[in-house]
Amino acid sequence: MTFNMSGEMDNGWSVAAHTAMTDQHALTTSAVALTMGDLGKITSGYGYGGNSANFDEETPRAYEQVDDGSGGGGTSMNLVGSKNDNGGLNYTSPAIDLGGMSATVYLGYTPVASDTALAGGATHGVSTMGAGRDAGLAISHDSGLSAGIYAAERERENNGGTISDAFEGTWYVNYSMGPVSIGYQESYNDSGNTPATAAAASDKTYDTSPGIFEANQYAIAFNVNDDLSVSYQKVEDTYDNQGGVAVNGGAAIVDATMDIKSLSAAY
Repeated sequence: MTFNMSGEMDNGWSVAAHTAMTDQHALTTSAVALTMGDLGKITSGYGYGGNSANFDEETPRAYEQVDDGSGGGGTSMNLVGSKNDNGGLNYTSPAIDLGGMSATVYLGYTPVASDTALAGGATHGVSTMGAGRDAGLAISHDSGLSAGIYAAERERENNGGTISDAFEGTWYVNYSMGPVSIGYQESYNDSGNTPATAAAASDKTYDTSPGIFEANQYAIAFNVNDDLSVSYQKVEDTYDNQGGVAVNGGAAIVDATMDIKSLSAAY
C-alpha cells in the first residue's frame, strides 16, 4: 500500500511525499522532498535510496539491474552509499547547462549513518557509526555520452575491531547512438573492518560480511523498435583477501568473485 502527496507553497516552491508499506504493514520506504525552484531540491526520509540511488548499477538495461532476483543481498556495486539514506538530508542541484552538456550535483549528510529506520519519536541511542557524508556528480552530453562519479563515507564512533572509517565509491560512463546503448562501471567498497574480521566470515556478500569489495560491470542495450528492447549485462564482484589473512591458524582466505550475467527484455 502506497500513499503519495504533492502540493505547491505560496512562494512557488513545491513539496512531495510518499510512504510505502508491505502487506504486513511494515514500512519499506518514505520520504519528503522540497523543490525550491532554481535553488534545487532537499529530500529526507527512510529506505528511499538517497543520493546513491542515482549511481548504483547505472549501466544501460531493458528491465532491471543485473543482480535483480539474484539473492544474497545484491552486489556491492548496488549497495554503494545505501547506508546513508536513513534520517539524513540530501540536496540535488538543478541541472546546470554548460553549453551542450548538463550537470547535476548531489550532496548528503546523515547524522547517524547506521542504516537504521526509526519510529516516530524514537532515538538512535549509542551507535557504532557516526556521521555519514556523500557527494556525486552526473553529467550528460548532447552527443549521447553520460557519466557519473559518487563517493560516500561513514565515521566509526566505536573503533573496537575496526581500523578505519567506511568508504564507498563508484563511477560510470555510458554512450547511446541510435537504438544502441553501451556502458561500463566500477565500484570500490571498504567497510573499515580489519582483514581478519572480514575474512573470518564464510559469507562474502557485502551486506552480511563487510570487508573490501571491488566490482566492475558492462552492459549493452538495444531498442528493437518502439515497443521492444533487449539488453545483456555482466558484473564481477570480488572480495579482496587483503593480503591473504590466515584465520584461526588456518589457511589464508583467497579472493572470491561473484559473477552475474543477465539477459532481459521489455515489451
